[in-house]
Amino acid sequence: MSAEAPRALEATPSFGYGSSVVLGLGMFAVSLAAGIYNSYVPLFIRHYIPSAAIIGLIVSGRTLAGVLLNMYFSARSDRTHTRYGRRMPYLLLGMPITGLLFIAFPWQLGAAFLVTIDLIYALTSNIFYAPTIALMPDVTPEPRRSQANGIINAMAGLAALLAFFIGPLLFHFGRQIPFLLVGGLFFIIPVFMYWKIQEPRDLHPASAPGLKHLALAGHDILSRFDKTALWLLIAVFLWSGGESSVETFFVTYGVYHLKLPSGVAVVTIGLFALAYLVFAIPSGFLAQRFSRRSLALVGSVGLALAFVSIGLVRDLTTIRLLALTGGVFWAFVNINGYPWFTSLASPTDVGAFTGLWLMAAGLGNFALQPVMGFMMDRMGYPSLFWGAGAAVLLGFFALLQTRKRGSAAKVARSSAQS
Repeated sequence: MSAEAPRALEATPSFGYGSSVVLGLGMFAVSLAAGIYNSYVPLFIRHYIPSAAIIGLIVSGRTLAGVLLNMYFSARSDRTHTRYGRRMPYLLLGMPITGLLFIAFPWQLGAAFLVTIDLIYALTSNIFYAPTIALMPDVTPEPRRSQANGIINAMAGLAALLAFFIGPLLFHFGRQIPFLLVGGLFFIIPVFMYWKIQEPRDLHPASAPGLKHLALAGHDILSRFDKTALWLLIAVFLWSGGESSVETFFVTYGVYHLKLPSGVAVVTIGLFALAYLVFAIPSGFLAQRFSRRSLALVGSVGLALAFVSIGLVRDLTTIRLLALTGGVFWAFVNINGYPWFTSLASPTDVGAFTGLWLMAAGLGNFALQPVMGFMMDRMGYPSLFWGAGAAVLLGFFALLQTRKRGSAAKVARSSAQS
């Protein structure tokens, strides 16, 4: 495994907006299912298990299991070599099984049935999640990955909004209907993606098994003279932890500190998601002009300032404007971070790098959300935004340690000549 990603032997895929939309269908289904799941499944479980602590333990366990499974299957897909491709087998197998389990959720046959379905769902939904993400850099030329990632994330954001607005309407006609419709997509979408997306056939599979391959990728990042990849992992740990904490606790902040009705608080944080959705695609195209590094740096500072400012004001209109502004800056950061990181991987390591990226983001959520909750308990509700702003700002300082594209290429050439 080389210190820098070799490019000479990589077949250059062609770019088309249509292929990015097809790639986005996978994340569209995942995001739609997540929205329906988060809205109703905890209520189903609470019907049988009234303890919030036990439900919290189940959710935390699912989160941690998701991090570990994503790491494994993303690295394992690098080693996969079949006539169906290396990522596609995970979609063709994992998505239909997940769809079947999703359809089963509203058929409540008791606590044991529901918890068992939930645990198996946690496994199967993570079989294909990371390989689906890793498929984008496989089939998209490196300079266009930010645009593709913007399109994919816009489709995921649209799905989240559909789940929020359309889900309750469908649920009104019968609790099985939204689960049946979304579960059906998990049967249709992988077949359509396999039909429309051609994976590269000239890539040799990784030589090491999944976990060893992941460890080798991690060692590669740590041993490089250019530490850009390592600093990006540190940055996404901080970005994700700060941003997810705000999403998790904002409604609580709005209800108990600002004394807003819960619906008003939900709409307010929804503006953050709406701005992110609208600017996801433009952020990818701006990377062609200003570079991913520049946009991520500007986005980190802007998001940190938006978070800190929200904690300093109580006027609802001002908070909503700041939420909209924060969503724009979050798009600058989140749309460009992953494509930048995968540009540092060799073609045979994209899955492993994807697993490490998802690990850093997941651990950031897992580690920093309790810290923000503790700060809110000890220092008051506004400390949520000060802590989140500080985390994102630390991500900015991590980015300052990365190299610009030109200097990174110069280091790579020097390493090759030595």
